Amino acid sequence: MNEELKAVPFGLGEVNPYNKYFTGISYLKFLHTDGVSVANVTFEAGCRNFWHVHNATENGGQFLLATYGRGYYAEEGKEPIELLAGDSVYIPTGVKHWHGAAKDSVFSHVAIEVPGKDSSTEWKEEVSEEDYEKANLYHKQTKVVQTAGRDQLGGIADEFARLNDDILFGEVWSRTSYLDIKKRCILTVTALVSQGITDSSLKYHVENAKKNGVGKNELCESLTHIAMYVGWPKIWAALRYVKEIY
Repeated sequence: MNEELKAVPFGLGEVNPYNKYFTGISYLKFLHTDGVSVANVTFEAGCRNFWHVHNATENGGQFLLATYGRGYYAEEGKEPIELLAGDSVYIPTGVKHWHGAAKDSVFSHVAIEVPGKDSSTEWKEEVSEEDYEKANLYHKQTKVVQTAGRDQLGGIADEFARLNDDILFGEVWSRTSYLDIKKRCILTVTALVSQGITDSSLKYHVENAKKNGVGKNELCESLTHIAMYVGWPKIWAALRYVKEIY
């Protein structure tokens, strides 16, 4: 957890003075306060804020830009939205909502306050365990688009390239049943290492794991777990990639 917290973009800041409105521990670092409030908020795994509403008599609202890990945003009466690095959300005034980290991931976002007249935040009740668990069962899974096969093997092994791009990635990696993309990343890395494959394909899948929200500690623990089963030198080789990429 401490290593994950140190890795968040823009810096961790201080323990959030508004933590009385949070379940769990969060951290706050103001990036800009002149005219527009821009702050980096980091949630420890499992942390989320209470239901709340941004009020204003004119304009107002808030933008959230996810920068690290995996988290959720939920509006009252709607399905939760999973947030990964690069995702953004606009929250209009008057909308009751909450946001925070998944239970297995540190999560960080930049919160940008939209200037408004008579702006205020109205804090409501704590998010229930039922509502939070509902969010943790939700995983955004979009179709994976892969072109590496055609890019590298087109004109040489066209059918193999098609199977790689359209079936392996386009269908298997894009499946939404039971496994989210984070778990598929971890399974793929451990499968490659188990076979002693520590070339550029392993490096690609470690990079892919990081891109899809797998934490460094999460991946290291997975590799440590299988070390006694698959062989110490294989894990040593894999951890060099983890160190380089993370």
